[in-house]
Parts: sequence; structure tokens; C-alpha cells
Amino acid sequence: MVSPALLETIRRIRTKPDLKLAPSPYLRDRYVDEYGDERPVSLRNYQAQGTMNMLQMERMLLGDDTGLGKTLEVLSTIGYVWMKEPEYVPIIITTKSALFQWEGETKRFMQGMEAVTVHGKPVERHAIYEDFFLRHRTDQKRLLILSYDMIMYDMHECVIKEKKKAPRKGFANELEAAREHKKEAITLFDAEKEKFEVHFRPKPWTMHQYLADYAKGERPDPPPGFEREDTKRLVAYCEARQVAEDAELRLRDLRDEAAPPKKVPGIIDYLHEMQKMHPNVKFFLVMDEMHKLKNHKSQFHEKVALVSKESQRVYGLTATPVKNRLMEFWSLFKIIQPSLFPKISHFQDEFCITRLQPIGGGRQVLLVVGYKNLEQFVLKIEPYYLSRKKHDVAKELPELISMEVECELTELQEELYDLAETGLLDKNEDPDVQNSELLSAMVMCQQACNSPELLEDESGERYKGPSSKIDSLIELLTSEAADQKIIVFSKFEKMISLVEQRLGIEKIPCVRITGKENDAKVRDKHRGLFQDMNSGINVILITTAGSESLNLHSAEHFALLDLPWSWGDYLQLIGRALRIGSLHKSVVAHHFLGLKRDGKKTIDHNVLRALRTKKKLADKVAGENLKGGLKFVDQDAMKDVLDGLLSQQNKQKPKSKKTLKKSKAAEKKPVVATDEAPLAITYLDLSDV
Repeated sequence: MVSPALLETIRRIRTKPDLKLAPSPYLRDRYVDEYGDERPVSLRNYQAQGTMNMLQMERMLLGDDTGLGKTLEVLSTIGYVWMKEPEYVPIIITTKSALFQWEGETKRFMQGMEAVTVHGKPVERHAIYEDFFLRHRTDQKRLLILSYDMIMYDMHECVIKEKKKAPRKGFANELEAAREHKKEAITLFDAEKEKFEVHFRPKPWTMHQYLADYAKGERPDPPPGFEREDTKRLVAYCEARQVAEDAELRLRDLRDEAAPPKKVPGIIDYLHEMQKMHPNVKFFLVMDEMHKLKNHKSQFHEKVALVSKESQRVYGLTATPVKNRLMEFWSLFKIIQPSLFPKISHFQDEFCITRLQPIGGGRQVLLVVGYKNLEQFVLKIEPYYLSRKKHDVAKELPELISMEVECELTELQEELYDLAETGLLDKNEDPDVQNSELLSAMVMCQQACNSPELLEDESGERYKGPSSKIDSLIELLTSEAADQKIIVFSKFEKMISLVEQRLGIEKIPCVRITGKENDAKVRDKHRGLFQDMNSGINVILITTAGSESLNLHSAEHFALLDLPWSWGDYLQLIGRALRIGSLHKSVVAHHFLGLKRDGKKTIDHNVLRALRTKKKLADKVAGENLKGGLKFVDQDAMKDVLDGLLSQQNKQKPKSKKTLKKSKAAEKKPVVATDEAPLAITYLDLSDV
């Protein structure tokens, strides 16, 4: 545990207004920004504080707000560690979207430090691992950058195929002939199999049992009544199956000849081998966007924990360590500093208010319904957690201007919206409906507000018709935001595709980064084109799946065609543009809100209102950096949105006895944070503790 003297040192570092660091040979003097201008490289005071904090603590969670330059803080820390302990080998685990971004930041701000990025097919990735781990030289200063997906695929020993560069003469023709032979053999076998099934289907059970034994390789005596035609069908079936199997085996042999299977070590094996070859080596692990590891039962968590156990310095980075539950903190520290909260049961007993929830069949599960002892929790994690709010430490960041763009629904959109909203409110009145069903109905309401083409009719055909939001977006792009960089967001990939299609018609060039752009190089290329002030690309389309870790500070506008449910997710999105390095005085966030033709508001307005309510709640409970934290099943944004819809619909119906009883029971539950209930703690921002 941290000594009182070290804790006092850390507190002084975090509050020192003019912290000075010794010059680092690894930090460049100047860099060239996206505008082509040369600018000085220097750590801001809060970045120097973060770097000094990490130098003091070998394991900690850096929770600085999105856009405050956590990457530069970490790279600087690596450089300072190397000055005293050159044997450290840094390993950066990040998201697909940030893979080449880390490489770019290393080249831009650092010198004498080479970023090795893992990408490509399995054989290419393992060639990179082999070179990095097994050909390591102590005089080289290299860091390995890989994605969480690579951790999943490459953690343990596996078999890969390595393509030969020069196959023998005539091999290509032989391979093609084998493919054709396999197709023909399977076609013949399928035909023979159908005849076989038709022939034997009406036969008695004893004959079916005989056929099953025969198929296993046994040769029992045929049952009574097994005739010559039966034998003929059985033999034809077995021969056709054998031909198909031989054809498959032949093709497999040829493929193995072209690309012989090769057993390769896993990442954990490479770590162990490197330690054997270089006994003094130490590992410096960085987990970017660490909230991805919030589920301690996931394979991501399990495999990253293996690397953490082999590492001497371990740092997690995330602007939103808690998106939904305080238990997620336990999951993160289980990797970073397992001794801090050794057992989940102890953590729950000490900091959580729980109750047993019946789940049927006489079974019960433990449900967290509130928190306690938060002051003690803050003190316990203080040395291991540093979090600064954006506008408290970076006054030079652009101002966020929030605007609401009312988009009057088309006739078809309103018809679809009314159907979806009625279904949602009907479900809400049913006490037996699950939250997942309510969420699905809410999503349908959002889709109707976005475009008819996001919804399907009973036959599975998509509705056709214009989208008032896309029309309004085109108007924005050709007027106020013309020739200016703009990020366009939707949680629905189909909506992004519809926007992309319309932009093509309007001859407005764009790039996109969604969950469908899996290639990290493609994503980085698209990001680079958008960031480049001379590329002619002023529009980038993103989804939630594509937005994490993106640095898009050249944007002056942010168009949100719909909104996420979580304040944490919302802040992550806005943080793409509100970043250190922006030369804009302001960034305008345009919230596109569907509006009924009679002027009545839709779910879009209620989601925005609920998000703003969650911001107030998050500020009270955990400061700006734990957005959306402490949400509960009976007290989340879903309930806020539904309450808003009910209120504006004037559906103040008398509650049934069953519903009323449920509400009274809910009143007895502990409430952690509401506008009426004061909290035991103002912030969980440890720079203020």
C-alpha cells in the first residue's frame, strides 16, 4: 500500500501550479500540425502533473477528460522512465480506431522512440511479434502498439498458415482442378444423399438403427427385410460420400502445400521468451480506453490481466471509468492493482447497497441498488486514480456551443413515429415487460425520427421516403457549415449509409468510420483525410462503434442526428472535437431533433433532456469524469425519457393496484442521487480531494 509520505508527495504534485520537469531527450522541440504550421511541443502544467504522478506510481488509472492529451502524458512518462530504467519495454493496447493514431502521435511528438504497430493477417502479426520480442536489442527504444482484438486472437499459442512465395510449376492449375472436383463431388453427394433419405425415410426403426451403425464403421448383419434395392442405395450413398471426403482431403493437402500450417507462440509466450533472453527486461503496460475491460467476466478482461501480471508498470487510460456501475471500478482495479480490492464480495459489502432479486425457479441474484461509504472509497483509490475536468485545466479549449435543430417529420415519418410511440407507451404500462423490450421500442421511435428507411414493414421490406433530418443536414452543410469541417454522428450504421448516399448525390465528398470499417489502416486514412485542411474532405461520418479514441480536433461543427442513452457516451462523442490542439474558438454541436407537424416534441427532445439531467447527476456524484455513473435499472435514462413522453402526451392515467404497489416498494429503495437528495460526496475528481 502507499505510504503516508508518498501520498503527501502525490498530493503536492497534483496541486502544484508551476510544475517543472527536466528536459527529456525523447520529446521533440517542435511539431507540424494539421494546418501545416510548426508549433512548439510542451507539456501543459496538468500534463506535467500527470506525468510526475505516473512516475511516482507504478500502477494507476489516468482518468483525464476526453481531449486533454492522455497519449502525450503517457509517451512523456515512457521517455522519463527510460532515462533511469532503460530496460523497460512498453506495450500499448488500444482500440482499432486509435491503432495508427498512437503511432502518429509518437512520430509527431517524440524522437528516438519507434512505434511498432501490430496489424494485418495472422502470419504478418506474428512476424511483427517475433521481430519485436525475439530480436530485441537493449539499445533500441521501441514500443509495441496493438488492439484489443489482437489480444483476443493472439494471446495463446495457435496455428497459422504461411503462404509460399514460389509454388511449383503447374500448381495453380492443379489447385483449380481440385476445387472444381470438390464442387462436383459435393453436388453428386448431395443428390445421392437426397435419394438415400427419400428411400429410407418410411423404413422401420430397426433399419434406421442399422444404417446409423453402418455409418459409424460397424458392419452388423442387415435386419430382416433389407432387400437388394436397399443395399444398392446404401452403397451408392457411401461411395458418393467417400468421393466427396477424398476430394476435400486432396484440396486440403494442396492448400497446406501452398500455405503450410505453422504453430506459433501466443503473446504471453513471447513475453516469457523475451524475459528468458533478457532477464533485466521489464514491461510497461498501457491500456487505452480501459472502460472496455469493465466486465471482469469477459475474455478481454481475462487476457489483458495476463499481460498485467507480467508487467512492472501498469496504467489504464479512460475518460469514463464508470459508465453504468461503480462495480466497474472494481473490474478495472482488478487488473491495475488487484490488492486494492481483493474480493468482489468484500467490495460489495463495503461500498454497495444490495438486495436479493428473485429470478424464478426459487433462485435469487444479488442486485446493487445503491452505494455507501463513498468518502472511504475516494480515499482508498486516491493514489491510484487521477482525473481532471476539461475546462478546469485547459482554458484554451474551444467553447462548446449547443444548438437544437428542429426537423419537422414528414407525413410518413410521423405515421411511423406515432405507431412506434404508442407501442412503447403500451409496453411501459405493462409491469411484466422487460427493459430490453422497452429499449427496443425506444430505438424504433428514434429510427422513425431519423428516416423511414430504418424501419421495415410486416413483410420485411424497408419503408421508402425522405428524411427531414437528412434534408436539414444538407441545408447545414451548404450554408452555415459550408467549407468547414464537420463530424456527423448517428448510432445507426444504416443512417450513416443513407447520409453517405445523399452526400454522393449532392456531390459533397466525405469519409466514414463505422463498425464496418474494420481495417485499422483504412480508418486511420479516413481520419487523416478529414484532419488534413487541404484534402477537400470536410465531412466525416461516424457511429458509436467507430468513434472511440478518434482525434478529430479540426472539426468546427458536430451534427448529432440522434443521441446515445448514456451521458458518458455523449461526452465521448463531443470530446472527438473538443481537444487540445484545436485552433477554433468554438465548436458548435447541432442536435437534430424530430418535431411533429403540430409542433409536439418527440423522443429526441426527451433523450436530450434526460442526458442533461444525467449530467447534473454525474456532476453531483462523481464530477465531470464519471459521466452516467451510478445508473440503476429503476432509475436510468430510460425512465426519464418515458416519463417525459407520458407527460407531454397528457397520459396521466390512474395506476393499477399492481403498479401502485410496485411504486411504493420502489420508494423504500435507497436512492443515491437525485435532484432532491443530497449526496455524501460532491466529486470523485481526485485532483480536488
